[in-house]
Formats: sequence, structure tokens, C-alpha cells
Amino acid sequence: MELAESLREAFEAQVLDHEPTQAAMVLRNAVNEVGAVEVADGLLDAAAIALRRMVTETDEALVLDDLIERLTLDGAVPADSAGLLAHMLTMAASTAGGIRPTVQTAIEQIGPERALSGAWLAALAAVRLVAISLEVTESDIVEDMIHTLE
Repeated sequence: MELAESLREAFEAQVLDHEPTQAAMVLRNAVNEVGAVEVADGLLDAAAIALRRMVTETDEALVLDDLIERLTLDGAVPADSAGLLAHMLTMAASTAGGIRPTVQTAIEQIGPERALSGAWLAALAAVRLVAISLEVTESDIVEDMIHTLE
């Protein structure tokens, strides 16, 4: 299975079908097929696509600290993952701006599971934030992300 197809399946399972266990299994299989770095990069690329769309359509920039605080207060992100999410969202935003940092460093520092978890969390947060900002459904954002990745 190609990475884009795996990402589509994972996003559909999580966002459309509300099946996080299925999404996790799809991502685990993708890691086994193509590797942790490639899957994490793909997730951050997907988040970057969503963020780029938001900036293009709204010309809005979000303050990272405020965003992370709001996500943790809303319960969307566990407080102990706030730093990881901030780091991965920064990587996705950098990619959206045209500079793609490597995920390899994060994997070496915190391990592949934690890095993948952060990349997945960042991608899902980007979907939610962009959908709210653009007043569209999360499935619209997922379709745009996957279409662009393919």
C-alpha cells in the first residue's frame, strides 16, 4: 500500500468513521512498510497542506502558545503532550512555508513512537483548526490534504 493511500485510510478512520483504533493500526502497518520517518513526514506534509490552505484563504497567522493553550484547555490535547504538539505543529508550519525540517532528529531524540504520535496529533489538530477557521467540515480538509498528497 502506498503511503498516501495509508494516510487516506488513517484519516478516514479517525475523522470520518471515528475509529481511532483502526487509524492507529493503519499507521502502524504503514510504518512497517515504509518506515517511521516516511510516515511522520507524510503526516506533517498533510498538516502543512491544511495550514497552507488556511493561510491562503484567511491570511491569518495563529499564535502558537495561545493555540496550544486553547487545545489543552478544551481537552483536545493532553497537557503532557502540549510541548510535543507545539514542536510538531511548528515543523508542519515550517513545511507549509517552504522549509521542510527533518523528522529524523525528533525520532532520534524522543523515539519513533513518540515522534509519530506527535506528528499524528499535529495533523489532527491542523485538520480541526483549519476546519474551524474556514468554517468547513473536517472531512473537507481531509479530502483536500489527501488529494494534494496523491
